[in-house]
Amino acid sequence: MIDDELELLRAAVVAAGRRLAARGLIAASEGNLSVRLPDGSLLITPSGLRKDELTPADMVIVGLDGAAVPHRRGLRPSSDLALHRAVYEARPDVVAYAHAHIASAMALTLAGEHPDPAELPETALFIPRLPVVPLMPLGSAAAAQALAAALAEPPEPLPGVALMARHGAAAVGSGQPGNPAAAALATAVDRLELVDVLCRVWLDAALIRAARALGGS
Repeated sequence: MIDDELELLRAAVVAAGRRLAARGLIAASEGNLSVRLPDGSLLITPSGLRKDELTPADMVIVGLDGAAVPHRRGLRPSSDLALHRAVYEARPDVVAYAHAHIASAMALTLAGEHPDPAELPETALFIPRLPVVPLMPLGSAAAAQALAAALAEPPEPLPGVALMARHGAAAVGSGQPGNPAAAALATAVDRLELVDVLCRVWLDAALIRAARALGGS
C-alpha cells in the first residue's frame, strides 16, 4: 500500500471517531475502529485515548500474526483487538469495523429487550438483521468468538451490525469494487447511528405504552 492511501485511511478513522462522538454514541475513551489493509494487517485505534481527539499518527498497525507494529509514541491497539481479528477472519468480505457504547442499546439489553429493526422502514432496509450477543468478559476470546459467529450467521444477507448486551453495538462494512475501506468504515458508522435511532424509538414507545397503561388503570 502506498503512503498516500494509508494516510487516507488514517484520516477516515479519525473522521469516524469524531462522528461517533458528535452523535453522542461514545464518551471518554469508549469505542474502537479499524480497517483491514490490502495485505491483511489492521489499522486500529489505540487503547485509552478519546476517539474524538485522535490524529492520523495515533493509529496502530497490527500485523497478520496479531502483533502490533511498534508505535513511535508507544501506543497500544484497542483492548478489543481480539474481536476485530475474529470478525475479519469470519467475514472475508469485511474491511471495516466500528464499535460504540450506544447508551440506548445498553439500556434495552440491560432490561432484556431486543428491538426489532423490521418495525421501522429505515432500519428494516439498512439493518434487516440485528442479532444480540450475550454479555461476556470484555475483550475475551469468548466474546470475540460469539460476535464473529453472530455476524457470520446465515442466511444472506449476513448481519451488518450486532447488539452487544450491556456493551453497545459492533458494526461492519464490506469491501466491494467502488467501495474501498474508507467508504466501508462510513457504512459501519451509519449502521451504528441507525441502531441508536431504533433503540431510542423503542425506548420512547415503551414509555408511551407504559404511560397509557397507567392512565387507563
